[in-house]
Amino acid sequence: MAGRTRGGSPQRCPSCGQPLLTQWVGTTAALRATVTLPPEDTRLPYTAALADRTPNDLVWCLPRQRFRPLRLRWTSRGHPPGCPHQHLTTHKCPTQPLF
Repeated sequence: MAGRTRGGSPQRCPSCGQPLLTQWVGTTAALRATVTLPPEDTRLPYTAALADRTPNDLVWCLPRQRFRPLRLRWTSRGHPPGCPHQHLTTHKCPTQPLF
């Protein structure tokens, strides 16, 4: 896919104003993920993200590496429950109706 960027830059939701990170995740079959970007020091464990998700959500791992752009990673059944990174689900805008 020409013109597709791997990294994402933080933006704001046009409806609620929350900071968002939108990027393509994956190489062969990439998905466009949009997550609410929390402050860097917020602890968001994997088990809490699993409990917060809906049946149509994926859980993303967000390692914040020094001197590197933000980059979401896939999680799977084998993802370590004690992973120290932030774990995020799809952005759910509080101002938009659910249906």
